[in-house]
Amino acid sequence: MTVGKSARLAAAAVFVLILTGACSSKSFLVVQYQLPQSAEALAGKSVSLAITDIRDDRTVLTQSARKSYHEFDGTYSLVVLKADGSGNLLGIYGIDALLAEIFKQRLNNHGLKVSEATAQTEYKLEVKLKNFKLDLAGRKWITNMSYQAILWKNGRPLAMETVNGSAERLKIMGIGDAEKLLSELLSDMVNKLNLAKLFQKM
Repeated sequence: MTVGKSARLAAAAVFVLILTGACSSKSFLVVQYQLPQSAEALAGKSVSLAITDIRDDRTVLTQSARKSYHEFDGTYSLVVLKADGSGNLLGIYGIDALLAEIFKQRLNNHGLKVSEATAQTEYKLEVKLKNFKLDLAGRKWITNMSYQAILWKNGRPLAMETVNGSAERLKIMGIGDAEKLLSELLSDMVNKLNLAKLFQKM
């Protein structure tokens, strides 16, 4: 399948998902993760990846946001968009699996070979989720996210970085605006992690 055809199919899938979200409540949220330009600076290196949820409150939607997503069951439909405009609809995930897949995509895009959290590897990247919340205040969607990334070597911390961010968007058409906001923030937050600096001691 050509890149152009793949891009058209991905765009069609995304359009259907967004249209569904804009028209009615559903059990999942659509997340589009935008990959940055590919880089091979860490090509050939291997790392295992673990997501640790340390949030005090593990609900993503506030009470006001849940009024628009009353059927939300805590799952997310993930679409990964590449820098050339092509993309893939990967599947439905819970929050931990969603973050694991997004970070895996980012690490692979940087040339890293990624293993499961249980794999016995010299290096492990642990992402500790500290905050992830979607709120609706009046006519404004507000989302916040915070995480800490720790690079471990043989069970000892080697480097770490904390990333915080928030974003807002006016509620204009149904619930699709909230999904766009989540997608933009997740893409920005994951891509903001300075992999070159984090892995420079590997």
